[in-house]
Amino acid sequence: MTKTMVNLNEQLIISEVEAVLDNYPHHPYQQAFAIPELRQELVAYVLNRLPGAGMYVTEAANWSLQHSCTARRLEIEKLLHQGIQEILQQRGDWISHHIPQVVEAGREPSHWFG
Repeated sequence: MTKTMVNLNEQLIISEVEAVLDNYPHHPYQQAFAIPELRQELVAYVLNRLPGAGMYVTEAANWSLQHSCTARRLEIEKLLHQGIQEILQQRGDWISHHIPQVVEAGREPSHWFG
């Protein structure tokens, strides 16, 4: 059977991003991190701060995230929350130019009458 190098930490982080973002409001959090560049930046943020991050040899396409340690998942979740806040703070101007503003119904002038 073929052996493959897999970064299980990266795969675990990617799988946790959606779960963590589901706890945040759609605007601006989910919209911002739907942008591939920001999502990758978030994954890199966590990988760079996660102790013991590395590559692992495993059977090709036969690895599973189910055996990941709960403590590791909690550490990743904590780092994701920190990364979300830090990236939004650092890139706030860029993000505001790349995602539409939320307009509340009834607060925008009507275009019905020209």
